Amino acid sequence: MRQIITITLNPAFDIHYEVERFEAGKENYSTNKIVSIGGKGLNISRALALHGRDSLAVIVLGEEGSVEFRAGLDAEGINYLAFPCPGAVRQNITIHPAEGPETRLSLDTSRLDISILHEIKQALTPLIQPGSLVAFGGRVPRGLPLEAVKEFFQALQARGAWLVLDSNSLSLQDLAEIKPWLIKPNEYEIEALLGREIRTEEEVHQAAQEIHQLGVVNVLISLGEHGLVYAGPDVCGRVHVPQITPVSTIGAGDSVLAGYMYAYAEGLDQQEILKTAAAFGTAACLTPGTQPPQPEVLAQLKAEMAVECL
Repeated sequence: MRQIITITLNPAFDIHYEVERFEAGKENYSTNKIVSIGGKGLNISRALALHGRDSLAVIVLGEEGSVEFRAGLDAEGINYLAFPCPGAVRQNITIHPAEGPETRLSLDTSRLDISILHEIKQALTPLIQPGSLVAFGGRVPRGLPLEAVKEFFQALQARGAWLVLDSNSLSLQDLAEIKPWLIKPNEYEIEALLGREIRTEEEVHQAAQEIHQLGVVNVLISLGEHGLVYAGPDVCGRVHVPQITPVSTIGAGDSVLAGYMYAYAEGLDQQEILKTAAAFGTAACLTPGTQPPQPEVLAQLKAEMAVECL
């Protein structure tokens, strides 16, 4: 069985407030509060666990809030390796109005010493097997030089890891140097990477191919309700998804990656991998808060997916 490892340097409690309407500058009243453990890499592990696929979640946990966070990990059956650090586990707040877009406030106070990377590398590299899928998600915390993080990635690759990267801390040049196995920017992140506006469907396809040609093996661009665009070895495709009414979009991109890794590890063909990735992401939008996609809706959603070869 192919090994899957996720790395989250800045996990958080995701706190969601549901409101009838949200008005900036005014007092707002919540009708419901949902608290979940979260973090980009960890959300991948959570989705995989719910669908019966084991992974190892590597996380850095602040001392304050760590007991509650570990309880959440245990409750969801997550196999994890935690590295303690000073400070508190972050909190992210999302406001969900009955109508209109979500508003998200992410606490950006994470700061880590470079020694934490050495600890993780020392513990992790003996565990990695050739072909292990290793996913790193989230921003690089303050205190960690980007060059040190890139060296960390290269050490994992030297052991045979196939890197899955989902971090807006990395530039196009960084990706060209690292050459990860898979990335999944959204429509805004792809513009930031390339430094230009991307407005048409053809421009999205060109962007995916351009990044693939830099050495990124698989490029997925998530377009929300407009599906996914993919560029990979000898293949370029577009996944059309069914129209839904989202409950919460938080964590949907992480679920797309979980679906892709899940299907690849199961040995499915490329079209089925893409449909599974899109189904995971769409199903995640139908759950409240930062909950993983539910297995009971996946089959129906996947049956409504269509892959167009480009």
